[in-house]
Amino acid sequence: MEALFHLRDYGYEHLTELTLDGMLTRLTESTWVRKGAVLSAEDRMAALSAQIPPRLVLSHDIAWWVHSGLGRAPSTLTFITYPRRRFVDGGDHIVHELTIARNEWQLINDQPITTEDRTLYDLLLPHIRMPEEGSPQIIRGLVEELSTSARLSFRAYLEEISRRPYVAHIREVFAQVCATSDTSNRARRR
Repeated sequence: MEALFHLRDYGYEHLTELTLDGMLTRLTESTWVRKGAVLSAEDRMAALSAQIPPRLVLSHDIAWWVHSGLGRAPSTLTFITYPRRRFVDGGDHIVHELTIARNEWQLINDQPITTEDRTLYDLLLPHIRMPEEGSPQIIRGLVEELSTSARLSFRAYLEEISRRPYVAHIREVFAQVCATSDTSNRARRR
């Protein structure tokens, strides 16, 4: 585990000075890490653990950051209830509850979090269900972040959950984006 520097242990001014000197990078609202550190999902969860209220779990946006580790944690942490996931559908403010199956969540540092595959499904679903102008770019960005093994894992996950809403459409879009991404990657290598 990389050394995490918490605001509760050091002063804000001290951590900011070290950041400006290029020695630390701000990871969350209250945690910094050594510049260039390679963090695991456990490290990122440890950085967030003090900010997670009891009986709540991280939203899919935050869960994706924990799994992928790209950039800094979103500044506003959002949470969902456990063991059900709640979301608002469009402008009608209809609340849906989705049960998260036991194999779709895991514990990282004793905190429940959806698996990487379930998290990606939850991130793609609104862009497939009600696409907006920027949806194709968001979908492409999420898929291009995935390693080959993560893509294979997600394909297998989509095959397992064949009865979920929009899963056939997500499978189709995912295959198209993967094919386009693979083609453009091969063209760049030439």
